[in-house]
Amino acid sequence: MSEPSTPFPLLAEPEGYVSCEHDLNRMDDLRAYALDLFGRHLDTMADEVQNRNPFGAETAERVGIMTRRFREALDVVESDTARRGRLHIIDICAMREDALRAAGIDDVYKDAKERENRAAIELYDRVVSDLDAMSPPKRAHAVIQGIFAGNIFDLGATETVERFRETSVDFLEVRRQLRPRPWLVDDLDGWLRRREGPPHRSAVLFVDNAGTDVILGMIPFARQLLRDGTDVLLTANTTPSLNDVTHDELAALVDELAGRDVILADALADGRLELVPSGNGLPLIDLTLTGFELAEAVTRRRVDLVVLEGMGRAVESNFQATFTCDALKIAMLKDAGIAKLLDGVTYDLVLRFDEAGAAEGE
Repeated sequence: MSEPSTPFPLLAEPEGYVSCEHDLNRMDDLRAYALDLFGRHLDTMADEVQNRNPFGAETAERVGIMTRRFREALDVVESDTARRGRLHIIDICAMREDALRAAGIDDVYKDAKERENRAAIELYDRVVSDLDAMSPPKRAHAVIQGIFAGNIFDLGATETVERFRETSVDFLEVRRQLRPRPWLVDDLDGWLRRREGPPHRSAVLFVDNAGTDVILGMIPFARQLLRDGTDVLLTANTTPSLNDVTHDELAALVDELAGRDVILADALADGRLELVPSGNGLPLIDLTLTGFELAEAVTRRRVDLVVLEGMGRAVESNFQATFTCDALKIAMLKDAGIAKLLDGVTYDLVLRFDEAGAAEGE
């Protein structure tokens, strides 16, 4: 299942890079929390597959294989002998995907993603029209709020999985109810100051979930960058994981939206907007294992802005990652355990902006 991979070319310190900073084997409370969380979430995934019944008479057998394989993996993780090495959340995510693949189950939330995509597309014209009517400074702030609001659609977080299993996200209401500033991590002022200077040459956007997240959050953000004069590279998972949008799904969505949005259509036509798979198949990402196609596109386009969006890519992994260019990390925290690591609470908001060289005092 694994594909050839290479380190992300804009990592500032690839030799010292670790995707996840928290070693669960050295944090007993977080380790116990994570194991309980993954165990409970397994039940919701099993219910989702049973309800979809994608394999007919074989569905129950496949769910049984998936459940047994993952519970066995969690039991091994919980054992004393497993505590001798390092253990990160991304490792448990990989174990879950292995169990799914062993059962021949490759897209648990396919129906939920399709439902949310349809609902978000219906609202797209209104959202971008409202943004276009704003002044540039107000629009820049509103686009960030849209990313936060869209990111609530997350079927990997227990706080939201029950909420959105059968009902669609009310994007406008979520946006109205966002936590006020200052956010838990709030570098918005620094980001807005940077925007007053020359536009970035090219940006790579690591997108997260399907539905409101990508359609009403990240695509309007990409659209704003394009209007500013910045080329945009959109990268999504190569293979399914939870309700993350995949590259193939994103390509179809962007093509559909381009049919009603001249900014997207023109950018696709002139090559200023490009989509490539990330090489990833997890809700978190290890940037030493990105796809060759992504690495080539980032180098070819001379990317000078990296955007990591979503709790998995921007907080659970890569929150301390440094790059040779500017970087934005943005997410809504939908898990109490992850929020606690940042001294926050569920639904707190994170926008971290690191300018190139800032970590070295330049």
